[in-house]
Amino acid sequence: MFRNLTQAACALAVGIKNQVDTTQQPLHGESIVNKLCLQKCLPAVQAAGQDCQVYVGDRIRNAIGFPQLTALCKPLRYKDFIISYDTKNRIPNWVYEHLQYNKFYKDDPCDRRVNVCPFNDDSANLGNEKPKFHPDCRIHGYHRADVRDYCDTEYELGLMADPANYPFDSEACAETQVMTNVVPIVPGFSCGPWFDLQCYIREKLVRENKSVYVCSGPLFLPCENDGKIQMKFDVLGEGEVSVPSHFFKVIIIETHDGNLELESYMMPNCKPEEGEDVKLDDYLTPLCQIEHASGLIFFPEKKVCFTSNNKRRGARLHAL
Repeated sequence: MFRNLTQAACALAVGIKNQVDTTQQPLHGESIVNKLCLQKCLPAVQAAGQDCQVYVGDRIRNAIGFPQLTALCKPLRYKDFIISYDTKNRIPNWVYEHLQYNKFYKDDPCDRRVNVCPFNDDSANLGNEKPKFHPDCRIHGYHRADVRDYCDTEYELGLMADPANYPFDSEACAETQVMTNVVPIVPGFSCGPWFDLQCYIREKLVRENKSVYVCSGPLFLPCENDGKIQMKFDVLGEGEVSVPSHFFKVIIIETHDGNLELESYMMPNCKPEEGEDVKLDDYLTPLCQIEHASGLIFFPEKKVCFTSNNKRRGARLHAL
């Protein structure tokens, strides 16, 4: 009986409200008014424990939940970098690093740190073995890439967070070998402009500024095939690891006077031609193009304001 009375009261309230509103609204807006009135009435009925109409999304979420695009939505934290992992393509969406002068260089003669980077000649002479690639167990087994996926392919294992960025930290250097940091690269890619860009960041930007934030990641750009624009890329192994067509680096430079400057680059995943005179400036790319290709917005909260930088191309790289 109480249930019937409550429903009757709700219907009466809806009817009265509709009559009042429709006297002020044109006839073609009647459905909108009824919908708004129903939404106002529903919370009171639901609070009384009644079975009223509920938005279908709420019913699905409460009953069984929504499927997630990625099995792990939060970025993966490591000692000196952070990774957003793409469980669909088995490669990172992006890898963010914070590079500082004191992590690369030692001005104090009493500094006893030893260069432990496994790709460094000094470290090799000390007998330090190169760390082995290993999976991150935080990623579901369905979505992990494996070293075996790269076997019998023409691609190499490329690293977004470079172990050379952590020359005195064996733990951070070893963590760069995690498979969530690995992307398929064409042989010779890491020895071309990409290597020059990494050296430019370490040898110039880090030396001359307070700190440098580096975001690196893969891109999938469409290509023309038989007059059609298509998205085509290789996949490797049983894990079906996707091979990106390009890579990007978005660099935020924190100067000693507290200003922030921006440089953004995009490079194709290919081996540079022999004898080709390549300049890093040729790969400078407006940030809006990288955002369009990657599906990322790098500064969504728009709290970052960049000063003018001679390296930037385009007056408006981002609508800040």
